Amino acid sequence: MIRPALTAAVALAALAIAPALTASAVQDPSPSPQSYMAQRAAVPAAKAAAVRAQVAQSVTARPLLRVPFRCGENWSGASRSGHSPSYWAVDLNWGAGDDDLGKPVKTSAAGTVVRSAYDAGGYGNYIEIAHGDGWHTLYAHLQNRGVAVNDQVTDSQQIGHVGGTGNVTAPHLHYEQIKDGVVVAALFGTSTWVAYPGPATYSRTRDC
Repeated sequence: MIRPALTAAVALAALAIAPALTASAVQDPSPSPQSYMAQRAAVPAAKAAAVRAQVAQSVTARPLLRVPFRCGENWSGASRSGHSPSYWAVDLNWGAGDDDLGKPVKTSAAGTVVRSAYDAGGYGNYIEIAHGDGWHTLYAHLQNRGVAVNDQVTDSQQIGHVGGTGNVTAPHLHYEQIKDGVVVAALFGTSTWVAYPGPATYSRTRDC
């Protein structure tokens, strides 16, 4: 599990070895070159490493981001080698098969909607929210989208429902925490770091 005390060197090392830990996992099909997911996957490796190292050095500068679902629900989160657009994205499932369909999706924090669109070759229905200082969250494969670009959203606001749109094999919520255009290791609240590759269980106890 990734911890706040990581130094920049450790963060870079983790980035280098993580795919090898899950080399046997099935990779996502390649998204269309025109898709937003493909654009996100094309971030230069040097930039991605530099941003992740910077984030690892200044955990207290991160916004407070909640898990993107309701209180009282337990969700399993995991990643894998070949996960597009980044190993540091998280796929969240409440159940199995079609159990996730229609489950409410909530904002991790207040912010401004900067993208609300359909990405046929990748994310399907997705929403991206800016939270200030280069921090964004992204919610993908949604069944529907309840907000539009430039909408101001509140913390814990429902913005859509879990779906199976875009480049998926089964319904789930694809979730990203982003700094300066780079997907980084996700942190919920002040101390719950996502375990990579997982799976691990996450729940919400505040701001429901």
